[in-house]
Amino acid sequence: MISPHQEIEILSYRENDKIKFTLRSDGIFETDCQPNTEMALQDGLESTRITSEILNNEPYPLLCNLTNVVRMTKECRKHFSGESHAKTYTKCALIVTNPISKLIGNFFLGLNKPLKPTKLFTNREEAIFWLKK
Repeated sequence: MISPHQEIEILSYRENDKIKFTLRSDGIFETDCQPNTEMALQDGLESTRITSEILNNEPYPLLCNLTNVVRMTKECRKHFSGESHAKTYTKCALIVTNPISKLIGNFFLGLNKPLKPTKLFTNREEAIFWLKK
């Protein structure tokens, strides 16, 4: 395991108009939404496709920063909790640091019931620690 004080290298990076996708050298795959992101089903499908391409269809721990998400449709949440997206990650830490992202995260966990272990975090370092356990 890499200590928290070691520098993390970026092994792969891609972005679109909604999300920045980063494969980190510590074995974590990170997604970070662009400011004022609204996610619909098509955005979720594209996110899963890009993630699968970057990870060569191998699941990784997922660090997903929802802080900049202002809206996510029911269909998109359903997709992210479903089987095709679950193939891309081993466990998922959702970073939620404002009321809107917390609401989206709570809806996701409460109504959509992801297939893999998923937790909400307000602290990025705690989320990373949990993913590495």
